[in-house]
Amino acid sequence: MSRPSAPSMPTESQIQDVHKIVAELYPGARIVRVGPEGVSFDYPDTKAPAAPADGWTGSPFSDQAP
Repeated sequence: MSRPSAPSMPTESQIQDVHKIVAELYPGARIVRVGPEGVSFDYPDTKAPAAPADGWTGSPFSDQAP
C-alpha cells in the first residue's frame, strides 16, 4: 500500500491571485496565514458581534451579587 502524499503549499502565483480577488471584494483584507490548508485572511473592517444587553457584560462570572 502506498503512502498518502503530504499536503502541498499554495504557489506564489496562487497566493497573489486569491489575494487580488479577495482585495477586490474586501479592500481591507490582509493575509494572515499561508499553509497546506490554504490562505487565511483577516478582515479588519468587520465588526465584532454586539454584546448582549443583559447587565452581565464586563462583570466577572460569580454566584455572588456584585
